Amino acid sequence: MREVPLSLNSREFLSSVLKEGLRPDAREGYDYRDIKISFGPQWGHAEVLLGRTRVLARVSTAVATPAPSRPNEGALFFNVHLSPLSSSKFSGARSDFSTVVTRLLERTIKETRVIDTECLCIVAGEKVLNLRVDITLLDFAGNVIDASCIAAMTALSHFRRPDFIVNGDEITVFSDKDRDPIPLSVLHVPITCTIGFSGEKILVDPDDEEESVMDGYVSIATNTHHEICYIYLGGGVTLTPALVSKCCEISSLKTQEISAQITKSLDEDSALRRKAGTDRPSAISSLTLQEKLDRLYVEDRTNKRENLAAEDGIENATFGSITIRYIDELDTVDEDGVAALSRPAPESVQSIPNTSQEEESFPGF
Repeated sequence: MREVPLSLNSREFLSSVLKEGLRPDAREGYDYRDIKISFGPQWGHAEVLLGRTRVLARVSTAVATPAPSRPNEGALFFNVHLSPLSSSKFSGARSDFSTVVTRLLERTIKETRVIDTECLCIVAGEKVLNLRVDITLLDFAGNVIDASCIAAMTALSHFRRPDFIVNGDEITVFSDKDRDPIPLSVLHVPITCTIGFSGEKILVDPDDEEESVMDGYVSIATNTHHEICYIYLGGGVTLTPALVSKCCEISSLKTQEISAQITKSLDEDSALRRKAGTDRPSAISSLTLQEKLDRLYVEDRTNKRENLAAEDGIENATFGSITIRYIDELDTVDEDGVAALSRPAPESVQSIPNTSQEEESFPGF
């Protein structure tokens, strides 16, 4: 459905309210909207929700030939896609604003050498690993620049590159299930802070309505070491040296808060993966159905022994409405936490009760 633009009266009212220091969502001038960070099953998949602005970042890698000017370094590329599903303001084709966001990410992350690209070298002058960060805007509600930067930095910090060895002229790149992937070497964490201006009032993290009436904005990228990485001025506003200095201080403080939240989210994801035994997601996804059921059985025996009918012979483990019958005792558990049966189990029956009281049988695993 096509968005309805603000009427003239609404624009005048919103502009007058902002100049008085009031914001439509009751935030103070220096407040960010709530930031939520989540991760996908694969390394380097991060989704950032900044208010109602939702951005998805995905990091991928490929073996390529290095540039002649940097024979022992990999490369980092950015691609920003403003989906037309996020807002009718975007057509899906490459626009001037997507170019601005891409260039800002390159200057903030790539040109400040956030990633140690020498660690991506396989054979100097011949083969390197190139990184690609794809940014997709899913929902638009203002401040795409900050949401994209947070998503890109989170995805790069979360990503694990494949391990490889060089034996003479032969190069072997291992998959995730053959060898544990290696995290990237992140040297510093820059975060952009976008500040809008309405008259003499400062609006940190402007939403889409505030962006439509503000006089201009400035995006300042600072890192956790209080270093200024990049400044981008948008709109026709003129800034005094004192105001620029004040905006830099605000950006530095917000960078500390956001980077701490990114670190906390990464630690929580690592803890969940260790607890679930999914540090190597591709290896887990390649397990057979029986192995996955055995994994559930081992976890059930550890945490819910009261659900087992007996210690020997036939045992029943209940997972929600599904009951699975296991034969014989479990002897060993391998390093991935998958149980190995002492002898092949006979066919078992998996039954799912329903409201119609009809029994439905499925063949054994």
